Amino acid sequence: STTLPSIMQPEPASISVVMPSYNESANIVEAIQRIKQALGESLFEIIVVDDNSPDETWKLVEDLHDPKVKVMRRMHKRGLASALADGTSAAEGEIITWLDCDLGIPPEDIVKLVEKLEGNDIAIGSRYVPGGSDTRPKWRSFLSYVFNIYTRTILGRHFWDWTSGFAAVKKEAMRKVPLSEEGFGEYFIEWVYACTKANLKMVEVPYRYGLRKGGVSKTDSNPFVFAKLAVNYAWR
Repeated sequence: STTLPSIMQPEPASISVVMPSYNESANIVEAIQRIKQALGESLFEIIVVDDNSPDETWKLVEDLHDPKVKVMRRMHKRGLASALADGTSAAEGEIITWLDCDLGIPPEDIVKLVEKLEGNDIAIGSRYVPGGSDTRPKWRSFLSYVFNIYTRTILGRHFWDWTSGFAAVKKEAMRKVPLSEEGFGEYFIEWVYACTKANLKMVEVPYRYGLRKGGVSKTDSNPFVFAKLAVNYAWR
């Protein structure tokens, strides 16, 4: 009999998932479980960057006693942008991805982004390319869409979702263009713009963005906060 050589399958890329958190006890455990189920053996680590949440989100994560789930509990530092900057800097996987832990972004969609990194440096979840959608209240989704048109016009780049906040990036590209620690969601606009200037190859991947599952939104629950952030984004 003839023994056929075995066909070696390439090892899946190791993935680091970074999630900033503040008072996310209603969602964090489910978010972690869904990420683990979606990524399976390709998951290298989940890094939860928690700003010492009063609802003890950080403790819920620690109590999981999962070697693949790490907590960065920040006692004297605050803010979304700086949390993501710290988390992505510490990530050790070949692919680094990040998303909110409020389940407004389906954790399972991480897989869609990672698949698109074949031939690309960066894959970004987009609500505004064919197949994407924003299912939040109409006033909120409309204002977000208008702001993205404004941003695309000002910055002169053929890119659609400047405020996505959902991305998967090869580690070398992440090190080449790290995230800014300043501000709130405007970090993403500046990062995408810097990536285009660095000639990194990006692709937008459609996804369905919805309302957070539980807890209180840091922006949508207060129109005044939303308006203030919009002005800051536009100025930046």
